[in-house]
Amino acid sequence: MNIDDLCMGCMNELFGEEKCPNCGFYANTPQISPYLPLKSHIGDRYIIGKMISANSEGATYMGYDSVRNSPVTVREFLPEQFVTRTIDDPNLSVIEGCEELFQKYLGKFLDMWRKLARLRGLSALVPVVDIIESNNTAYVISEHIESITLREFLLKSQTGYLNWSKAKVLFMPVLSALSSIHGVGIIHGGINPDSLLIGRDGKLHLTGFSINEAHLENSDLTPEFFDGYTPLEQYGYNYNFGTWSDIYAFSAVIYRSLVGTVPQDAVSRSVNDQLIIPARYAEIIPIYVINALMNGMQIEPDDRTLDAETLREELSATPGNVVSSFSGSSVPPKPAQLEKTQPSVPEPQESSTAKTVLITFLIILITGLLAFGGYLTYEHFFADKPEQEPNDIVQEVKTFVVEDFRYGTASQNLTYNQILNSQQKRFKITVTEEYSSTVPENYIIEQSIAPGQEVAYGTELILTVSKGKEYVRVPDVMDYNVDRAKTTLEEAGFVVSVIEDANDGTHEENSVCQITPNAGENAEKGSTVCIHVYGQPPETEPESESETESETSFLGGLVGRLPDISDILSGG
Repeated sequence: MNIDDLCMGCMNELFGEEKCPNCGFYANTPQISPYLPLKSHIGDRYIIGKMISANSEGATYMGYDSVRNSPVTVREFLPEQFVTRTIDDPNLSVIEGCEELFQKYLGKFLDMWRKLARLRGLSALVPVVDIIESNNTAYVISEHIESITLREFLLKSQTGYLNWSKAKVLFMPVLSALSSIHGVGIIHGGINPDSLLIGRDGKLHLTGFSINEAHLENSDLTPEFFDGYTPLEQYGYNYNFGTWSDIYAFSAVIYRSLVGTVPQDAVSRSVNDQLIIPARYAEIIPIYVINALMNGMQIEPDDRTLDAETLREELSATPGNVVSSFSGSSVPPKPAQLEKTQPSVPEPQESSTAKTVLITFLIILITGLLAFGGYLTYEHFFADKPEQEPNDIVQEVKTFVVEDFRYGTASQNLTYNQILNSQQKRFKITVTEEYSSTVPENYIIEQSIAPGQEVAYGTELILTVSKGKEYVRVPDVMDYNVDRAKTTLEEAGFVVSVIEDANDGTHEENSVCQITPNAGENAEKGSTVCIHVYGQPPETEPESESETESETSFLGGLVGRLPDISDILSGG
């Protein structure tokens, strides 16, 4: 088929139309940069169509296999943080200084897809048909499946959710595929309703694979999270990432499919866990399925179902796996039926009279026991039974690694109340409080167990909680002598700074004339209070006797020489 006759949105024939009658894609729509231009060729065989999705690791395109004349999906390794691409050149240019990281992640990309290519026999995976290194990067070509996402499927269904009998048919093959990819060392890290596709055959397919760094907070790539499905450890909290991370996400997808709502996100749950199965759904979902989902969605990996095979057993109600650890509760299994191990032997028939006597005896016995008023207690019945030896009791002590709850750490900036809500099932928490000028109120200043230590559940943890800054009323030391003022302020908890002001001679030297902050105001304890004091008054020199006498004789002589006023008026 001529490439110009193909819609680059779905690879169906355009029939001369500008707008595709199948998918609505316009023929003249350009591809945005830095993605490959429409109708680009890879390996002289595959034609690039529109970009379908992208994250920090790469881009997925609609494609066409010109040899087999069939649509394909093309995944390009395109870490935009490390590379650039111009419109007229399909080759990637690695940014200077990023060469080592680019090669490192390219190697992981190729390793992951080569392993997936060897798992072609799994019906829940989309088969990989080719891997090509070109344009200074790598491409993975997979079969194209006409499908819709699980999210779209659920939204378009009449109820918005599925019953377990239908969901089981969809999800169990995916769980088998998940077990297989885990077996070859691949962790998906991004399972959500958009990464699961339902094909025309009604089967569910797991897609959306990326290297792990694209889904982890502390990596060189910008992480992609899916709230409600991404577990806590991928957000940068101090837990290990592993197979159990996919178990959380997969369990959350099943939860969404059975309940009809997106689960509460893991970060919110770590503060205030409100994840429940509403009563209307709990009545129709088998109890073993509820237990399996709750075990798979435990917030902390140590409490969570660790692998796909265990989750499969729990979802299949395999004996011994029907107890839930969700919120510390459990649902006991139904008592198993006891099998008879001896051959059946006809029992002698009792006469009706014998039965009547036996029943009467039992009634009298029970009545007599009740008359004791509870005297024969549990302990009385079993007082003569030998105590069980300690070696007969196998008690598993669950341990975990203590996090750093202190304010300002990279992994935790939670208030004490948030930590209490999330940790009170693990620790016996004791609180002490103290003021702090550096740690805000209600945040943790110190913890009694150092981060990184492994302890048993129920261990006492003493948390020192900040009361915030301590404020003290500034004493009124106006007119005090400087020494007395300093002593008073220092006893109140302040640092004192003294500033000397000019004294015109009308004030007492070293007396306080101004306070900053003002007296009576509240100021942080330990802060500085400035007091202004009058300095030394100016010195005044006394007049000498000789100067006084000289001045008097001078004035007297001057007066004697002045003409009389009457003489001036008369012209004399």
